[in-house]
Amino acid sequence: MSEPDDYALGRSAAETERLRLQAEIYGSHTAFLLTRAGIAPRMRVLDVGCGAGDVTMQLARLVGPDGEVIGVDVDPAVLAVAQARVADAGLANVSFIEARLPAVPLDEQVDALVGRLILTHLKEPAPTVRVLAKLVRSGGIVTFQDFVSTRTRTVPPCPIATRTIDLIAAAAGAVTMNINFGERIPSILSDAGLAVVGAAAATAAGPADSLTPRYIAELARSMLPVITAHGLATEDEVDVGTLAKRIAEEMTEAGAMFWLPDLAAAWARVP
Repeated sequence: MSEPDDYALGRSAAETERLRLQAEIYGSHTAFLLTRAGIAPRMRVLDVGCGAGDVTMQLARLVGPDGEVIGVDVDPAVLAVAQARVADAGLANVSFIEARLPAVPLDEQVDALVGRLILTHLKEPAPTVRVLAKLVRSGGIVTFQDFVSTRTRTVPPCPIATRTIDLIAAAAGAVTMNINFGERIPSILSDAGLAVVGAAAATAAGPADSLTPRYIAELARSMLPVITAHGLATEDEVDVGTLAKRIAEEMTEAGAMFWLPDLAAAWARVP
């Protein structure tokens, strides 16, 4: 039930940049879904798989100074980054624990358990959630968020963008990465013995001069080793160095909007 040691997108500088863009693009969507799930002031919240603390800091603002947020991650280096960011932001209601899920040492139960883009990396998500839910008080909230990529597209269609989307999807399939994992969250919560009470999705989109061309190009860059290793395309064919510029140019010419993957969430109550 523990976290896997591998990470399909790697831990390169390119992936770090993609995650930074992702946090900027999906920040408001994440906050919206957390609020829909019931995260509110004065709550004590556990953020599992917190990484560099993007969601942790959003939670800290949602629960306010009278609330508390505890971030958990297995990587001490990324936790050091999260701690520095929290300190720079002046958030005094946040602490961090280095632990491998689901073995999280807590002194008392929390009001809510939150995780964004973490379940897809777990080998056994439902059993892991079942154990983690024991850290939440009776009547408390368990909510997770992940992507649903089915409708990722430009409107009207743009050839380079469409080819890039198809390459990323094929690469994900080659390493058995489920790019529509968000659709599974309700059933995972149910399989963990929780009563699902709601679900929603939020969509990010932008024109040529938004962050969307850069984001999809950085995703292609992160997936490039998989793309080339499986013979899906060569480095020259993808040409990640100019990809964002080329996508933006064709979007400008077509007057297109880039619709990124939906961020889906489901939430449940602990019996």
